Amino acid sequence: MRPELEIARQLIEEKQFDKARMVLQKASDDPMAQKWLDKLDEMSPAAKPIQHLNGNGHSGSGQTDGWQYGALEVKRSYGTQYRFNGGAMPDWKDQPIYYALNELGRDGWELVSFDGRDETTVYILKKQGAVLENKKVEVWDQ
Repeated sequence: MRPELEIARQLIEEKQFDKARMVLQKASDDPMAQKWLDKLDEMSPAAKPIQHLNGNGHSGSGQTDGWQYGALEVKRSYGTQYRFNGGAMPDWKDQPIYYALNELGRDGWELVSFDGRDETTVYILKKQGAVLENKKVEVWDQ
């Protein structure tokens, strides 16, 4: 097996699909690599390029290099509750913070900042790649 395929296999197991895609694209002349790319596109479609605005307000050429940002909200009241990008994470309930951060790290997220007040701490994370979906979400009752 080509070394690129072995590296891609490990990245896919770690759910680092964008990195695996980049490795497989370098070996796209290999029929097995192309087959894996096709399967990867079914499992996790490639991110669509972001339209960047230049200084005069017009969109430039799309690029896939950029950052996605996420927010991990941790509420410590009657146990520890987690939300990531607005979605409840019930499987993480009452787990220590390093558990949640390691789970997100497996998907390529990196902690860049945090802020805490009263019962809630918000951790800001980023990962390389184009924003796949940017939508408003429900917020916790105040």
